[in-house]
Amino acid sequence: MDTDRLGALEQRCAVDLIEIFSSVQGEGPRAGERHLFVRTAHCDLHCVWCDTPLCHVVPAEARVTPVAGGATQSVPNPVPVATVLGWIATALQAVRHTAVSFTGGEPLLHPWLLREAAPVVRAHGAKVLLETDGTMPTVFESILDSVDIVSMDWKLPSSCGERDFATEHSAFLRLARGRETAVKLVITASTTLEEVQAVATAVALACPEAVLVLQPVTPIGGAVPPNPRALPALQAAALQCHALVRVLPQIHRLMGQP
Repeated sequence: MDTDRLGALEQRCAVDLIEIFSSVQGEGPRAGERHLFVRTAHCDLHCVWCDTPLCHVVPAEARVTPVAGGATQSVPNPVPVATVLGWIATALQAVRHTAVSFTGGEPLLHPWLLREAAPVVRAHGAKVLLETDGTMPTVFESILDSVDIVSMDWKLPSSCGERDFATEHSAFLRLARGRETAVKLVITASTTLEEVQAVATAVALACPEAVLVLQPVTPIGGAVPPNPRALPALQAAALQCHALVRVLPQIHRLMGQP
């Protein structure tokens, strides 16, 4: 994560972009909906099972396909926010989208993009969906009014290889109260009932209306998926602590999409 570069981008009102594309949402309770994805570069974490490792190296050019089936443009980074807003407007005018998903990397490293994009997205009848690792509650608080839907990863040290972020995650979820919120917990072969119950308890306390999604890991970077027969027991354990628990895979992977 290049903090100096990010500071310069904020001053220029520009972003380091990986791609923009229109597709089916593949994760969480809104899986199957049509979303426009705005994927930014830079991330504060290095998860073992990261499915977007390119986020750590800013690409010289971003891939932009603002209209499904249309031509893909290669655009040099960094990209002015005003240009990104134009692409968003074009896509939302061409095809009805439920939401614009700001993802990454970690999109909260570009909070000025979300702040500027929210009025454009809402003016076209879509919602702003933030896909985040939930480690920066202070930044999230600064743009609360720009976010309609929160999709937060709860990072288990045993599965992602990072430190314990339980304090940050709980603070983040308390801020998310009153908004549609999903908490994604990636499950590997090593995930225990006790870990799942601890997360479910924390979610119930911090944001009772949030849906907890147990997501079997996609085997990337050596990550080992759980035995499918273990998933009902993990869900049952979570349901003892929180009322809203679903088991959902990455459906875009099942469809052969990146």
